[in-house]
Amino acid sequence: MTRNLDDLLMRSAAMPVDRSLDGLEPLVWSRVETLRGERLASQLRLGAVAMALATGLTAGGVGAIAAPRPPGDMAIFTVDAGLSPLVRLETGR
Repeated sequence: MTRNLDDLLMRSAAMPVDRSLDGLEPLVWSRVETLRGERLASQLRLGAVAMALATGLTAGGVGAIAAPRPPGDMAIFTVDAGLSPLVRLETGR
C-alpha cells in the first residue's frame, strides 16, 4: 500500500501543474466558516427544542395537578362525602 502511494506521489510530482492554487486558501476558510455557522445554528435549534420540551412538560405537569378532577362513580366514598346533602338527612339536621 505504501509503495503504491509512494509511486503515485512521485508520478504526480513529475507532472506539470495544470491549475493555479492561488485562491484556494480563502475558499477553504470561507467553507470552514460556513460549516461552523451551520453547526452553531444546529446547536441553537436543538437547545430551543429542548427548552420548549422542558417548558411543555413542566407546564403540563403543573396543569395536570392543578386541574379539577371530575367526580367519579364512587363519589360518596371521597373525602368530600361529608359535604353531601344526604349526610344532613342521615344525622337528622
